[in-house]
Amino acid sequence: MATIAWETVAQVWCGRPAPAKLLEERVYAADWLNDASAPFHVRARKCSLEAECRETGLACRWTGFNPNYDPFRA
Repeated sequence: MATIAWETVAQVWCGRPAPAKLLEERVYAADWLNDASAPFHVRARKCSLEAECRETGLACRWTGFNPNYDPFRA
């Protein structure tokens, strides 16, 4: 059976009281299917502060208000 976990891959201070974390939903293959060339598959990405920022109207890629600004790439 595969293992699914959310892992923090980056962290930035982008004007919020707490740091924003970029999270990846990773799917790890079952031990008997373990492939050394691909230890996991990224199924999704999200920002830990996405909902809070969307409610306050902050614009970035993760809130959906400004696809051209990504604080994790700055």
